[in-house]
Amino acid sequence: MEMKRRVRVTVLFGVMVLLAAGSVSHATIQSMSATGLTTSFTADDGVLSIWDTADIVVENTLGQQTTYTQGEFDLNTLLQTDASSGGIAIGSFAGGYLSFTDSSDNALLTGDIVSIDIVEPFDGWGMLTVLTGQGQFKVTGGILESDFALPHGDIVQITFNVSPASIGDFSADFTGSSNITVMPVPEPATICMLSLGGLGLLRRRKSV
Repeated sequence: MEMKRRVRVTVLFGVMVLLAAGSVSHATIQSMSATGLTTSFTADDGVLSIWDTADIVVENTLGQQTTYTQGEFDLNTLLQTDASSGGIAIGSFAGGYLSFTDSSDNALLTGDIVSIDIVEPFDGWGMLTVLTGQGQFKVTGGILESDFALPHGDIVQITFNVSPASIGDFSADFTGSSNITVMPVPEPATICMLSLGGLGLLRRRKSV
C-alpha cells in the first residue's frame, strides 16, 4: 500500500514538472516595441505613414526580452474623414497595413488596419497640439503570429505631440517621430494593443 502511494506521488510530481516546463516553452508575447520612427502625414492624398529602421524589442510573458537589431516598422493608413471643428483636429483613418520585420526582411508580425480614429483632446492655442487615437487591426501573418491567440486587435493610445506648430485639422502636411508598442491582451485573447508614444511632430508647409 505504501509503495502504491509513493508511486502515485512520484507520477503526480512528474506531471507537475512537465506542465511547468510546457508553460515556460509556450510563453507568449507581452509586447513588441520600436522607438524613434519617422512619421509623416501628406494632406494631398491623406496618407499617414510611420516607417523607419529601428531595434525591435519583443518581451514575453516571462519578462524575457529579445531584440531584433536594425529591424523595420512600417504603418500606412488613409484619412477617410476630417471632422475637425473650431481648431480641434478630428480625423478617421482606415485601410492600410502595419508590419514589423527583422534585419533580413523576414516579417515578424503583419496586420491590416481596420480603422484608426485620431482626435485632439484639448486646444493648445497654437503652442502645443496633442493628438490621441484608437483603432482596430487584424493580424495577417509573420513568424510571431502564433504568439497572438487569434488575429484581431485594438489599436490604442496613439499620441502625437506637436510643438510649436499647431495642427487644428488635417489640411496641412506634418512630420515627426513615433514610439510604437504592440501588446496582446490576455482576456479576451483576440485583442491586441498598439501604442504610439512620444510622437513629436513638426508642421511642414506644402510646396507651391
